[in-house]
Amino acid sequence: MKSTKLIIAVALIVVVISVVSVMPVNTIEKTTYLRPIKMLSLDYNPYQKLYDELLYPVVRITTTDGIGSGVIISATDSTDLILTAAHVVENYSAVSVTVYSYNNNKQSILCVLNASVVLTDTNKDLALLSVLCDSVVKTAKLAPKDYVPFLFNPVYAVGCSLGLPPRPSQGIITSINNKSWEISAPILPGNSGGPVYDANTHKVIGIAVWVKTYQGQLITTMAGVVPIQTIYKLLEEYNVKAMK
Repeated sequence: MKSTKLIIAVALIVVVISVVSVMPVNTIEKTTYLRPIKMLSLDYNPYQKLYDELLYPVVRITTTDGIGSGVIISATDSTDLILTAAHVVENYSAVSVTVYSYNNNKQSILCVLNASVVLTDTNKDLALLSVLCDSVVKTAKLAPKDYVPFLFNPVYAVGCSLGLPPRPSQGIITSINNKSWEISAPILPGNSGGPVYDANTHKVIGIAVWVKTYQGQLITTMAGVVPIQTIYKLLEEYNVKAMK
């Protein structure tokens, strides 16, 4: 009887040892079925989508009096519409527009064109330009008309700072009123007329138009924006359609 119990106990120990010894083998076998990681190409740019949505639609506007920025809001086979600030084009009927391209982290000029000033509204400090570019251009999308701004809302401001190709800056909405909003994204001379995007949706929520000064110094992180609702008023008054 004792020998029988001993045999059973030994058999159980052997079974347990066998199971334990097999487990690591099974684990290793399962790992061999993992999907291999796809290697990215050397020229892969994780920010290309941002280039297309935020940088590509922004243009440099040049007059004999200075340089500003604008953003393409509509593009068709016959014409491209550019939104900018009224004080950038002032009383000009035509201005020079430089369109840029951004591919694989390389920035280049796509084309330089003469644009017609379609309308200027000095009260809103907004203007529209019309131009025809033979190359394919990107268009920015406007935020909804009922867009609601909030303090601390993150934003991107894009413009031709100091006359350079369009470059982004980041900040938040710091003040809100009916006529204009303020943002902390740094704005420099040359940014006027450039778009301000909601950082989450990448849609235009306003146009940069001014920077505060203190004792003769520019306070670049206290910048004024014409809000999206005012932009819609301009477009509706002149029956203009833009990308939404």
